[in-house]
Amino acid sequence: MAATNDAYKVTWLVRRLFRAMAEKADAYLCDSDLTAADRAVMEFLYPDTLLSVPDIARRYQVSRQHVQVTVNRLLELGLVRSSDNPRHKRSSLFYLSKLGSDTFAEIRDNENLLLDDLFANVEIADLATTKRTLETLLNRITAEK
Repeated sequence: MAATNDAYKVTWLVRRLFRAMAEKADAYLCDSDLTAADRAVMEFLYPDTLLSVPDIARRYQVSRQHVQVTVNRLLELGLVRSSDNPRHKRSSLFYLSKLGSDTFAEIRDNENLLLDDLFANVEIADLATTKRTLETLLNRITAEK
């Protein structure tokens, strides 16, 4: 029973951490008029990946409609471009424009500074253990689908 209680507490903390990190991302992205969702889609396309909306949705584990709205916004901002998909005529492939690639590189540089600050007092061994544990849980969950 104690393991179940601890597992619940870890799950609760992960959810809270996810929300807190999304809020933090929205706060530092607000100067660029981008959202955490915009940033997430850009990350899948960085540096030079070609993906369709369904491909991004599968990787992001959200609805295609959500990704389509985000991709449309990124297209309007000139951060993403589209090209024909040889495998599917009605599902274009998307990639970062030069502006999008440069913008995302700057976002990552800023995030690296933020992460260095956030993790400054975390032991490397603790970070490695946390990473392995989260990867194991994610792999178990995604393997069930």
